[in-house]
Formats: sequence, C-alpha cells, structure tokens
Amino acid sequence: MARKARTWKGARTPQALKRVRQSLRRRTVNQRTRSHAKTLVVQASNIALGRSEGDGAAAVTAALSALDKAAEKGIIHPNNAARRKSRLMAKANEAHLLDGAASEAPSAPKKKSTATKTAQRKKVAASKASKAAAAKAADRPRTAAGKAKVAVVRASRETAAARKRAKAGGNAEPEAPAEG
Repeated sequence: MARKARTWKGARTPQALKRVRQSLRRRTVNQRTRSHAKTLVVQASNIALGRSEGDGAAAVTAALSALDKAAEKGIIHPNNAARRKSRLMAKANEAHLLDGAASEAPSAPKKKSTATKTAQRKKVAASKASKAAAAKAADRPRTAAGKAKVAVVRASRETAAARKRAKAGGNAEPEAPAEG
C-alpha cells in the first residue's frame, strides 16, 4: 500500500506554532534595527568618501553606536559589527573625519570639586550598604527547616560563649542555654 506524502512541512505542536509567531514578531523588530544601522553606516561612508555633505564625526559616531547596540541585542553577530566598524573607521581615518573631533576635546581633565568627591563617596557608601543588605537577605532562611537550623546554630554559639565567660570569670558551672 502506497502512502500519500505529507504536504504540510511546517510546525504542528502548539509550542512550535507559538515559536513561529514569536520569531515573526522578532524578525520585524530586528529588521528595523538592522536596517537603521545599515543606513547610518552608508551615510557615514558617503560622507567619508565625499559623496555627500554633513558632519562626518557625528555620522561615524552614530553608526558605530548603532552597530554596537545591534550586536549587544544579538541582532547581528559581534564579529559582524566589528568588521563593519573596522571598515567604516578605515574610511573615516582616510578622509580625516575624526581629526577635528579629537582636537576639540579638552587636553587636561577637569579637577573635581570637593562637593563632587563627597557625592561620589556617598554614592559608593550607599552601594556598599545595599550590597551588604542584599547579602544579609540571601543568608536569611526561608523555610521552617532552615529557621530551625539557624536556631540550633545560634543556641550552640550561645552555649560556647557562656562556657567561655564561665571559664574566664572563674565560675564553676556554665549558664544554661536559652531555649528557642
């Protein structure tokens, strides 16, 4: 008995159908970002090659930023972005587009005022405090068994401390541990 070949080659399960829908939605978003990056690269390249007029440094910066964002989001491969950036920079350097931008930058860094330094210290102290609070919260047990374990450890620590005090004070009998 000859069987008829299946004609439908696409997704069949609900999960696979959902994946198809997701990939179509993502494709439109990714295509928009990829196209925008390509447009910016072409504009910067045209300025570098003298085909069009415009602010070369700004165009190159915008193109590099768009390529970096696309690579960061996974829309294009990081090596692909690096290759395009390299080619664009070669054109920009050959056209001396970035020479003026480098000279506009201040030669000596500005000195920070005491207020800025104090604000920076406060910021660092606040971040350290929040990290410490997060670490404390992570140590806190969430289950009854974990709470019981903490109580046992705390009780054994207290008895050890009581014995130490008794030894140091010359008291013969240690204090009874607190029940908890």
